[in-house]
Amino acid sequence: MNIRTFPTPELTAAGAAEAFAQTARAAVRDRGAFRVALSGGSTPKLMYRILRDMPEMPWHAVHIYFSDERSVGADSPDSNYRLAQDELLNHVPVPTAQVHRMAGEVEPLTTAAEAYAALLPAQLDAVLLGMGDDGHTASLFPSTDALQASGRVAANFVPRLDTGRLTFTYAEINAARERWILVTGAGKAGVLRQVQGGEGGYPIAGVQNAIWFVDAAAGAELQQA
Repeated sequence: MNIRTFPTPELTAAGAAEAFAQTARAAVRDRGAFRVALSGGSTPKLMYRILRDMPEMPWHAVHIYFSDERSVGADSPDSNYRLAQDELLNHVPVPTAQVHRMAGEVEPLTTAAEAYAALLPAQLDAVLLGMGDDGHTASLFPSTDALQASGRVAANFVPRLDTGRLTFTYAEINAARERWILVTGAGKAGVLRQVQGGEGGYPIAGVQNAIWFVDAAAGAELQQA
């Protein structure tokens, strides 16, 4: 595992923001655009705030996608899209036409999944992910159908939450040029240790060749290389 550990959640977010900026600049220089999928959660929220003031960011050439979404509309406080809008996109000059949200309010969700898969680029430059206390990532939850889904985007019913979600499949996540996983908080230390040791069968383990941005609390039980 490629793990970068930082003392605090704020410094973890800053490290991820710097990686975001460096990768964006390189992608725009080399390919003319930076295509990135964002996620929700508290640590990305910190990162988004830092990105607002990141110098020399080519926002005009950034294309925003989302790795998962709850079954809500764009204005819902539970929406990952709304989080990104409030904390980042309303503060930087990304053209509106280059922001592609998942339509979580569409029924059936399978229709929304098919539509989103159709608008994705051939390859994303980076996918930003988190990890839940249960080892889920995006909306790939333990013991759910999307863990075996084919294609690029899946509609995933999560019995524990009694709701449906839209999510990238493993195939889509692992096809990106880079994968970044942000993990903070002592509550995730045990799961992270098991993932490092190849134990537990957690969904996050299906993400390949990721760069992990981890704060000291989450990384407290990791074995040092």
